[in-house]
Amino acid sequence: MRLLHTSDWHLGQNFYSKSRAAEHDAFLTWLLDRAQEHEVDAIIVAGDIFDTGSPPSYARRTV
Repeated sequence: MRLLHTSDWHLGQNFYSKSRAAEHDAFLTWLLDRAQEHEVDAIIVAGDIFDTGSPPSYARRTV
């Protein structure tokens, strides 16, 4: 079984007042590409998926 382990995405996080949505989208696209490339059976996400307890709607839609 092949596992891909990742953590602490912090979706919804801003850098000062700048949104990181495009950066997060690019990361998740890259991650899914690697999972397909390596024929991963499961992705384990340990740590914070969102940056806050009430993430913005775009962050919730991303997942």
